[in-house]
Amino acid sequence: MRRARRLRSTALALVVPVAAMLPLLGGCGIPETDVIEAGGPASVQAFFNRDSDMLLFFRAPDGGMSPVIRTPDRDPGATAGPIPTEKIIQALLDGPRDEDRAAGLTTALPAPGTGPTIEVDPSPGRVTTRLPLSVKNLNAAALRQLTCTIAYSEDPDGQAVVQLTGHDGASRSGTCGLAL
Repeated sequence: MRRARRLRSTALALVVPVAAMLPLLGGCGIPETDVIEAGGPASVQAFFNRDSDMLLFFRAPDGGMSPVIRTPDRDPGATAGPIPTEKIIQALLDGPRDEDRAAGLTTALPAPGTGPTIEVDPSPGRVTTRLPLSVKNLNAAALRQLTCTIAYSEDPDGQAVVQLTGHDGASRSGTCGLAL
């Protein structure tokens, strides 16, 4: 009998504090709501100034893409406005800097060959790019680095279709499709 009373007392001593905490565990009385659609994923455009910065994409340690903002030195006498896409692609092909590598960023791109120079031909919603490297054997990460870097250099929302043509004659096209 004593044992049953002690067991009930112990159970009661445990139940009362838990019952007192239930309102706290229930979200502080805030009623539940339905999901409200608020548009697409966040855009990178809020993070960099297209008139003075470059947005490059490198491979992150988890295998995904990581945007890197760089502010290059402007050539004396350069016109105001966005940095030319050719210059941005060259910065990407030059690879990650020491501070990028320290953050674990790498590139999937090979060193560019000594082929033709970079040529960019933008049209509404599309960018055609000739590159001084072979495009045929680029892996998915390398293609995404190029596509996202070029798309964001030509379109503030990164929505441009990018067609890449290498010095090997191979051609690939696609969109960045990156949700940051």
